[in-house]
Amino acid sequence: MAIEIRKDSQIVEVATAAARHERLDSNVVENANQLIRDLASDPNPHNKYQIAQLVKFGVNDIIKQDTNWLDNLADVKRVGFGDKAEFDVKLPGVKAFIQAKGATTPRTKNSRKTVSLETLSVSARPVINIVELQNGLANAADIINDASFQMECAMNGYIENVLKTAAAAWSAPYYGTGSGLVKSTLDPMILHWIRVAGGAALFGDIAENTKLAALTGFVANATSGTMQFAGNIINEQNQNAVIGTYLSAKVVNLINPLKEDGTDGFVFDDKKLYIVPTGIDAGMRPLKVVFEGDVFSTEATNIDDLSWEIRLDQYFNAAIAKGVRPYMGMYADSSV
Repeated sequence: MAIEIRKDSQIVEVATAAARHERLDSNVVENANQLIRDLASDPNPHNKYQIAQLVKFGVNDIIKQDTNWLDNLADVKRVGFGDKAEFDVKLPGVKAFIQAKGATTPRTKNSRKTVSLETLSVSARPVINIVELQNGLANAADIINDASFQMECAMNGYIENVLKTAAAAWSAPYYGTGSGLVKSTLDPMILHWIRVAGGAALFGDIAENTKLAALTGFVANATSGTMQFAGNIINEQNQNAVIGTYLSAKVVNLINPLKEDGTDGFVFDDKKLYIVPTGIDAGMRPLKVVFEGDVFSTEATNIDDLSWEIRLDQYFNAAIAKGVRPYMGMYADSSV
């Protein structure tokens, strides 16, 4: 009987969990690996297609779980293959006027524009040695982990660059820069959204967030032995590496993994601090991101060296769309 792998198959769940390095029962893992070895032991077109399906489903499950970077900074939409994502952007519209009783008032209407995004493709093309799969020297979990991570890195880098490029052209209080965190520049950017929206949150790499404590007066006078900060701030900094709030804005560390490219570089820019008003709908955010369909796969055998490969693709794109103003701010730390 031919083995059929579907997105809800247990082997997909196990391989995906293993790719995330979750704790699993050893017998469950061995059963899944044995199933893969059984498929690889008879590398006919059907069995190779099933392995490709397993990898595709696993990669799709992982990259569909957005990082907290996208969750907090973008307006994200997911559409089916062939569908277009349309984002509504509110423009200046209805106005109010003062006039004498019974006088005619000018007509105005609610106004908005619709932005449609064409998608690009992010792809990974792992080459797999069938013999190693047969012997257990290679496993699907590693392939899923590597492919999903690299695809996420490529997409997130592209999306972040779209935002950074646009934000650098904004004016105060939506964009600011300085060597380190300059209080006189950053504070007005935060206070703007507290005044307008009633609150704000700060999102940044931990390297930037740890600098916020110093802006509160987090220093001690070594000569007199007196403290120039509230005692709870030093405890909070020691326990969490960052303070929980600054100027009433919640401080959130953005997850920022290392790139797997032989360098010690980070996936996201660790010199940026984003200020986002709280309590607004995600649709107000200027960064628009679309994912079209799920990850899809194509597999083939290279006739020259008999290597077998899987191509994985995800359609996506990002753009900036705003009305009168961008409903967020970006501070760029220019220090080395």
